[in-house]
Amino acid sequence: MSAKVNRQWRVAGYPEPGELVGDRHFEWAEAPVPEPDAGEFLVRTVCLAPGPAQRGYLKAPDDGFLQGLAVGDVMRGRGVGQIVASRHPDYPVGEVFVGSLGWQDYSLQQPRGAEFVYSTKKLTNPIRPLTSHLTFLGQAGVTAWFGLLETGALQPGDHVLVSAAAGGVGSMASQIAKLKGAARVVGIAGSDEKCRWLCADLGVDAAINYRTDDVAACLERQFPDGIDLFFDNVGGEILNIALDHLAMHARVALCGFISTNYAGGAQQGPINYRRLIPRRASMHGFVIFDFWERWPEAEAALLGWYREGKLVNCEDVAHGLERMPECLTGLFTGANRGVKVCRVAPDPVGLPDA
Repeated sequence: MSAKVNRQWRVAGYPEPGELVGDRHFEWAEAPVPEPDAGEFLVRTVCLAPGPAQRGYLKAPDDGFLQGLAVGDVMRGRGVGQIVASRHPDYPVGEVFVGSLGWQDYSLQQPRGAEFVYSTKKLTNPIRPLTSHLTFLGQAGVTAWFGLLETGALQPGDHVLVSAAAGGVGSMASQIAKLKGAARVVGIAGSDEKCRWLCADLGVDAAINYRTDDVAACLERQFPDGIDLFFDNVGGEILNIALDHLAMHARVALCGFISTNYAGGAQQGPINYRRLIPRRASMHGFVIFDFWERWPEAEAALLGWYREGKLVNCEDVAHGLERMPECLTGLFTGANRGVKVCRVAPDPVGLPDA
């Protein structure tokens, strides 16, 4: 392995508050491919999934919720790969592995302690394309599943609002809500083209362009009796407006807050939180890895829908490790439609199709 080259993206600097993350914050490097020691195994990256949370790694190391990286470290990132060398009996060559591979061609891995076991696993039934394990069978699909059904307590007949509905998690949540019996699903997106896609391809009942539409007026029309469940990926002013249109006993599932992430200056919470009291509503944040032990439950349902032609795998695929900074930037500018993934290498031969 040592004769090959391990291409990497390393942290070159930290963005200022409110600054858009981009190429200037990363440095392209090459290093020898490492050899596994006893108890380790070497994974060749096949595909990576940029996520908004990865912006949170670009800070000095600390003890925060998102552990920062030092300048010069390989950029952290979740991906799927194949074990190509191993000195661990439980992780043989040829197996497919999902976990924190980093923005690089090869990574040394080892079984993690109990506090990390949620984030890595050997796939027992990998399917082709392996990107599926980062999209509808990965964090995007499973986050939407448990966020709706557990945190949001989705009930048949609910009237559901999804923000960032054309994004990775939002595109999954919009479909799952319909498939689980929601009476009405409305998505919020950032362009007319995305709104058309949501309605025509994903089956939502209506879509709102937050850049050009009067969001409050649209919610009044779309939800005359109020929103039963709001699956929120953005926070900020969209959350504030939606809180003013809740139905009695509504639930708000807080998945993300990309509209306010990493902004400069003091952050102000939604003033309309007080609407929770007269509506007897609840607002609840969640972290998907809290449901790690139940991951197969969501996978089985999502794969079944996909094979029946009921669920669209909303992949937005870029090709080449060199495009990872661009892929991450695009999440903050609305460039992606569906789950953004970056293919680094071809799938291993012999895998069954989804």
